[in-house]
Amino acid sequence: MAWQLHYTSARSAEHSGFQFTAVSPGLPPGAEAAVSPYLGYLPPPDAPASPGAAELARFPVAFGYDVIGERRLLVRSRYLGRDYSGRFGNFLAHAVVADPAELEGLRPIEFWRAPFWADSPGADLPGADLPLLEYPPPGDAFDPEALGRWLAALDHDPYSRLAALVDAVCTTSERLVLVSPDTEETARWIAVLSYSLPVPRAALLSFTTYTADPVACPHRVAGTTPDVWASLRTDQTAHRLDAPAPEHGPSRYAAAVTDAWRALDLEGLDGLAELAELGEDAFEGAAVLTALCLGEAADEEAQALALPLVRHPALPAWVWTRLPMDDLGFDLAAAVNRHCPEDVLARAAGERCARLVLATPALRSRTGDFALDDPAELVSGLGRQLAGAPSLPALAELTVVAERLGVPAVPETTRRCAFLLVNPRGDRAAVAPQDVVTAVETVAGTARRALLAGVVDGLERGGALLRREVLTGLVCDRLAGLAGECPLRRAPEVALHLLRSLAARHGVLGEPTLRLAEALPHNSAAEGLLAARDVPGEHDPQAAARTLERIGGALSGPAVQAVADALTGRSPAFRAALVSASAERPRDLLLHRWMETARQRSERFELVGVALRAPGTPLDGWVREQLRKRFTLLQLETYFRDDQKLRAALRELRE
Repeated sequence: MAWQLHYTSARSAEHSGFQFTAVSPGLPPGAEAAVSPYLGYLPPPDAPASPGAAELARFPVAFGYDVIGERRLLVRSRYLGRDYSGRFGNFLAHAVVADPAELEGLRPIEFWRAPFWADSPGADLPGADLPLLEYPPPGDAFDPEALGRWLAALDHDPYSRLAALVDAVCTTSERLVLVSPDTEETARWIAVLSYSLPVPRAALLSFTTYTADPVACPHRVAGTTPDVWASLRTDQTAHRLDAPAPEHGPSRYAAAVTDAWRALDLEGLDGLAELAELGEDAFEGAAVLTALCLGEAADEEAQALALPLVRHPALPAWVWTRLPMDDLGFDLAAAVNRHCPEDVLARAAGERCARLVLATPALRSRTGDFALDDPAELVSGLGRQLAGAPSLPALAELTVVAERLGVPAVPETTRRCAFLLVNPRGDRAAVAPQDVVTAVETVAGTARRALLAGVVDGLERGGALLRREVLTGLVCDRLAGLAGECPLRRAPEVALHLLRSLAARHGVLGEPTLRLAEALPHNSAAEGLLAARDVPGEHDPQAAARTLERIGGALSGPAVQAVADALTGRSPAFRAALVSASAERPRDLLLHRWMETARQRSERFELVGVALRAPGTPLDGWVREQLRKRFTLLQLETYFRDDQKLRAALRELRE
């Protein structure tokens, strides 16, 4: 539950002056006393002493947040000027006291422009009731993507400043003072900082967008104005948001955060924060683990920081599948081997440890730190003949060992043995997916081409069930990366499986998927994906429609959906022209995808604009469904207020 309080200067039967003029019923005992220290407001020293209405609107808004006991406090204070007696100095402090569950999953700064805030006491009289708020709705001022674009457009190296702010919050307990004449800018920086932290950590970060006493205020992050800061005598440092950022050597976590913002990688930012939630001091380890999952190099000293996270029972499942086993140091690979719940990946980590032990004499005493199905077999298998290799990795290792010993490996033998290991006869189990990855990364040159030929041939002739079992995402990525060495033209079913896998994980229009498609000439599914790639780049709707019709093959459905996603940001006029020029099947696929994914209000309104410009499609029914809500109709009429033709079409569609 969330309770509201209004605090301002008013006249009452008991006394006159500053007091609580309205509260929600059932306010917890002691709440007014706990809230009171947060309710003051002093104007900046350079503000006009007797402001008019236009000047009042420019006074800074003090929006603050803190944790009080077991509850959360949001306060928004606005300067009102005169009070009931005509004296200047009045303000309205609107406070919300909420149970933590009411704000769960939200950053407090998201309530910056929440719809429930009052700008004036209105008709409130002392003792009046304010409604209880159940799950207070946040505002819509701080969309992370918009914040990222705003950050990129700033001067004075905003990413260096962000790194300094993140490190200050994560590694110190000092108060951060943000100085700006514009509280909106201060609020944006607090929002960027909040989105750079795990949600639980952001929920404990107290802040205010404006205070006239940033040195003594109770908040961890304090916003203030230049005239306030200039009037203070203090040794405390402040971040002047309109000045160059201070020199700062960022921590790994701060560097990872700024890299994510710079690339506008919001998914990566969320993943980084998710890992940082796993411990009080997990920030640096989270950065290292994220870097590894992105395929970036990390030495063993850095990997040691990630060890507590890999051993944590709540480690997100996505980490296991993204860890590059071939790049892990021994300690991290051993931790993955011991703690990964996926048998295939744990076995892959164990095999990584085994390879490191075999290649590094200093590690040969640490065979007890990881588990293998049969480590003795792996060691003794090095002396076997190629034709008797028990596994695909053993075949690859034996090939390498034979080359090192000067015993040339016969490519045809390697190809034939690889085929039999992938597509075995009798009751022998099929090759494990990680075995394929290990094998192709172990060998190189002619030997790898021969091994790949056997693997691909075995999978092509082994049937769909075998391909589903062996061609995991990791295997598909490796084979796609070696498409120039794989005989995929002679294995259309394997090629299609690889395309499906990459499209599902990297996106139909993702670089890995399209790179594989380019390596598969005369493949209908690949040609359809390449056609889908070209549609979003067309500026002429007619040309885009023609290109859209070239999308065919087994992946035509997902390809058209990907095109729809890529075109979501185009103008309603362009999309409507494309819809009008397209054949029925691709048109309907586009429309159903847009209807399915239009979750934000702005996206739905733009889609209504498409429907009004291109009537007579399945969109008409979708729009009528939207118009059943009277409030939505009023919003749409306002949205199209400058286009009478579209407003008329909207009314006609409703009727």
